[in-house]
Amino acid sequence: MTGSAWAALGVALVLAGLLALAKLRPARGGLNSPQWMLLLGAVGMLAGMAVDAHSGGLATLSSLCTGPTDLGAMVLLHVTQLPLAHLGMLGGGLLVLPLMPRLRRGCRRQLCAQLGQNLVCSAWMVVGMAAGSLVFLELAGWAQAVREPAAVLAGMFAGMVWGMVASVTLVQGLVRLSLGPRPPAGRRP
Repeated sequence: MTGSAWAALGVALVLAGLLALAKLRPARGGLNSPQWMLLLGAVGMLAGMAVDAHSGGLATLSSLCTGPTDLGAMVLLHVTQLPLAHLGMLGGGLLVLPLMPRLRRGCRRQLCAQLGQNLVCSAWMVVGMAAGSLVFLELAGWAQAVREPAAVLAGMFAGMVWGMVASVTLVQGLVRLSLGPRPPAGRRP
């Protein structure tokens, strides 16, 4: 597979993840907090990755290509080899906290501006980035393709989005458990 094929696969998985996220948390005009967090986190990650790449160049991404095949070790390798990319993602995601109350009046009552939830979501995104890299590198092995930086990057972006989807799904499940079953449609308690 070529770099453009990895990019196309990554874009397709990112779009599928965004559709899943929109289904989980439909926006009521404008972007909702997970979408803002994902957007700002991606911008922060790209900015941090640019600095990381300037420091280590393609050797940094290449070390991920030949890195470990278990998730824990890959997360550690990601954080140590691309520290500013991960700090940028975290920082961009944290910008949602002061931003959302200004963008949405009812935000304070929702779960959209809580530090703990934001940090847990960021952790899921980091794990998703590492898992996405592993999946794409495995796909490269199955396709007998070169394990190249394009595969790692595509996997990182797709994994970041699906990490967000996993986090939102988990939070919604916990909220449903804590609130109990919903009343039948059309009936209010």
